[in-house]
Order: sequence, then C-alpha cells, then structure tokens
Amino acid sequence: SFRHRRISAQQGDPVAATDALREALSASLRAYGAADPSADPVRFPRRFPDRADAEVAAFVAASFAFGNVTQILRFLDGVFRALGPSPHGALTGRRPVSPSQVAGLSHRFISCRGVHRFLLCVRAALLEYGSLEALYRQGMARAEGGARVWLAAFLSWFRNEWGKEIPREGNFLFPDPRKGSACKRHNLFLRWVVRGGDGVDLGIWTALSPRHLIVPLDTHMARMGRWMGLTVRTVADWKMAEEITGAFREVCPEDPARFDFALTRIGILKACTLASRGRCILCPIGDACSMGSENARPAAWARRTAARK
Repeated sequence: SFRHRRISAQQGDPVAATDALREALSASLRAYGAADPSADPVRFPRRFPDRADAEVAAFVAASFAFGNVTQILRFLDGVFRALGPSPHGALTGRRPVSPSQVAGLSHRFISCRGVHRFLLCVRAALLEYGSLEALYRQGMARAEGGARVWLAAFLSWFRNEWGKEIPREGNFLFPDPRKGSACKRHNLFLRWVVRGGDGVDLGIWTALSPRHLIVPLDTHMARMGRWMGLTVRTVADWKMAEEITGAFREVCPEDPARFDFALTRIGILKACTLASRGRCILCPIGDACSMGSENARPAAWARRTAARK
C-alpha cells in the first residue's frame, strides 16, 4: 500500500501523495465525470432499454473500440444498422447473421470476414449460455483467482469458438491476459456492464463487484498513469493496468475504475494543458501530475518510489 511505505523525506511523503491523488481524482470527476458520453462508444449500448440488447451491444461496441474515435463510431453505426432494433434478437434468431449483412463493414485490420466471424462467436455464446454474463460466471466457477483468471477463461471460450481461420484477427479480438495483454477493450466492457448509476456505465451485471474491476488501459490512461506516478512501467500491459488500478484502490477500494471515464476525457478531449505549461494550474489533476507544476513532482516521485518497493 502506498499509505504504509517508508521512504526518505527527500522523496516525499507517501501519505501526502495519496491525499494529493485523492484530491486530483475527485477534481477530475467534478470536471469530466458528467461529460457527454455521446462521443464515446458507450453511447451504443445506452440506446437499448432491454438488458439483453444492452449486454450484446456493449460487447460489440467495446470489442471494436480501438483506433480513431471517429472511425470507431462510424464503424459501429454500420454494425448496429445491420443488427437492427434488437442486437440480441438479430444474433439469436433462427437464421444467423449472413455475410451479406456485414458486407463492407471492416475496421482497420479486421476484415468483413472477421466481423462476421466475431458475430457468429457471440451468437454461439448466447445460444449455449443464454447471456454473456452466464458464460463469464462459468469461468468464475471453474477457475480460482481474480480478474485476470476470470477474464482469461471468458476470452478463451471465444478463441476456441473462433477456430483456426484468420487467426491474427481472432487473437486480436479475443486476447489472452495471461500472456500480458492489458485487454483494454474487455476491461472496458466489464466496466460498462458492472458499474452503473453515473450516467455513463450500464450496471446490468451482478456476476462481480466493481471492486474487482481492472482499469481499461488505453494510451490516454497509460500516459496519465506515468505522469501521475501511478506506475513505473513503460509498456502498456496487464501489469501496468494492475499498478494503476492499485493506486486507484488506495483512494476508492470499492470502485477503483470509477475514475477511468473522467481521466481519459482529458486526453480524448485534448484538455491537457501540457503544451502551454503555464496553464497547468487549470488542469484538475495538475497538483498530482509530474508534467505539470514543479510542486507536483515530489508527490508523484513518492508514488513511483512506493510502487517499486
């Protein structure tokens, strides 16, 4: 725990560092916690009042949430037009989605064929288990451990269902956290379906508690984590996600992922004032960011040093 590390005065006070982090995270929630989610992929599952539709839409939207935001939203618009008013109904109907329904729908290096195969895998999961949550619960029951083990079991089922065709696309869409992948998109999916009540996340699953969530580690969160001294790692992998999540747990053990949406808005909305260093005081996390004022650097250094121990 950062709070109980003993380090030299020159390196800063870890208690003060945690207090500074708490205030910075609270400030980020005040500034961006209620940001409009219409420019975020979460807008797609939020369209559907039916729980089954929202679950399917969340998994589809999160799975393809990589690349340029404009490209992501354009691609997902096309997918949900193809699926119609009920994504769950479209994927569990008597006839599976046909290749012609997703013709022309590719996203970066995921081909139309890969998109179609992905939808068939989701269909298979729904037909066998009834819901994605039921599939996740099965992995929890069979595998002792925590977030990493449970997610690995969940994604392993999809990799097996995918088979041997176009393996590069399948392995990307269903990565393996046991091999070090941060699984940003799937931790994002879990954040959406587990958390709720904030006007952003859906809160439709009961399989696990928000305290079990791992922060979705995208480039924005990785950068913030390094600047705020929450991680000592340079590679955006599962261990970095765990380090950043651990820092958030020091502040909010019952819901460490609650800060994800607000913090990543700073990067996504290009709200960081680093380019004009004199304005860092205007940033909600300025006091905890080592790239901001000089006064923030001892606190950030204290958190980095504590994390190494």
